[in-house]
Amino acid sequence: MSSTIKVRFLIDREKQRVVFAEAGSDFVDVLFSFLTLPLGRIVRLLNKQSCLGSLDSIYNSVERLDIKHLKNEACRDMLLNPRSVAAEQCEGLEIKGIHEHKPRSLYTCSRDGCLIQSTCYYTYSSKCLCHRCGKLMDKCSEWSKKTSEKGGIFVDYKDNFMITDDLRVIPTSLLQGLSIFKEMQIKEGSMLEERVIDFGTKEALNLLGKSLVSINALTLIYFPDAPVQENAGFSLPIKEEIIVKQGEKEINLKLILNKESNNILYAEVGEDFINLLFSFLIFPLGSVLRLFSDNISLGGCIKNLYSSAVSMGLECFKSEICKNMLLNPNLPAFYGYNKNQILQLEEITSKKLIVSKGCLKCYFDNGYKPCASAPCQHGIEKAEAIEWNPKSAKTKADAGDAFVVGSKKYMISDNLQVSPLSIISAIGSGVNLSVSEMVGKEVSIDNGKVIESNVTSLAMFGSFYLVFICCYFFLFKCRLDRCWVLCSSPRRS
Repeated sequence: MSSTIKVRFLIDREKQRVVFAEAGSDFVDVLFSFLTLPLGRIVRLLNKQSCLGSLDSIYNSVERLDIKHLKNEACRDMLLNPRSVAAEQCEGLEIKGIHEHKPRSLYTCSRDGCLIQSTCYYTYSSKCLCHRCGKLMDKCSEWSKKTSEKGGIFVDYKDNFMITDDLRVIPTSLLQGLSIFKEMQIKEGSMLEERVIDFGTKEALNLLGKSLVSINALTLIYFPDAPVQENAGFSLPIKEEIIVKQGEKEINLKLILNKESNNILYAEVGEDFINLLFSFLIFPLGSVLRLFSDNISLGGCIKNLYSSAVSMGLECFKSEICKNMLLNPNLPAFYGYNKNQILQLEEITSKKLIVSKGCLKCYFDNGYKPCASAPCQHGIEKAEAIEWNPKSAKTKADAGDAFVVGSKKYMISDNLQVSPLSIISAIGSGVNLSVSEMVGKEVSIDNGKVIESNVTSLAMFGSFYLVFICCYFFLFKCRLDRCWVLCSSPRRS
């Protein structure tokens, strides 16, 4: 069962707000662990009501997409249940249920003939097919037992921390406390009182959700009826000089617009763009905040949590590796989509699991222990299990990194729903416009050139920047037309 953590809240009764909270490293570990969560995991935890821009719609699209449009069922599983590279560390968190329940579970084929080999394969996805027999790899095992370690998970600080209403995390200090009082214009301590809250999984998920939409996250935990305070907005500066990556494959966008308003109704795209769009579900929150740190507010205070991890000294963390895991989390092995990847995240190297004596079947039969001597009764001296790429088509290993395959065309509606291209579906979706009010535009992005027959100003933007802007708005603003207006605005002289 999930345990709870006691957190002390300092409450301003008159104004019904939380001044700040005090807690130990166990609670701060839970807060910082939010940064390691893949965006798709956040959408799933918050029941597709994450308010992370269009990601809820994109997640819905992956759920509804017919399997024939995906490379295999494991690809859907990777997008809807993305793994975190910090999942093993997060096993030790006091509050459970936020990260994967069994991060050390792996899957192998259960057929004897596939296990009695010197080289076998394992996967972390429950939807993979065995490369030898073609059956589902459905034998679930735990590859190692967790050893108890002293100290925190990410932070290892002996004193308590102060957590402000907008999720700034600060080592406890009298001077910092006085500074917060002045900032919040608190003059009389008599109006303040202490409350102790038991934080469990429900409260932690509630705080995660509030941190994405409001800058008074702690107040909304204690006073649920308090008004939601949002950030003032965001900025996205138009760059005068654009560094374009060479050698990228051409991406074509066909746009259907309202002729009068110039707003986009639909975008017709190919699989490259859909792969790029879907791949955002696997990106860790910390890496997204790192990339957009100067330009994005997300409407909430989650950015303050990231900034706190940046500014806190290394002495507050268990190690430099732990701090980097929060600020620049990588992707699990085989998760990357690298052809046009914006974030350029690195994948961790997959692990080989070695059985020193005997085969994998004997290892399982012996209760996860190697044979007493080699070779085993099946004639195997030692065995190694290699991680299988879940994206591999059927039983053939390949280096492909796409989730969506084939030469299919897709359409993206203004509310960012992705579906296979269909004229009937588009007309029947409730767009209240006559055909005469619609106009088509075609954009072609190829090695730094943007060629468009009517909107010449688009030719001034490089391919990387255009895709950057598109995905920025797809993820965080939910409006195709806003992306179009920004991309098609004249460049400043």
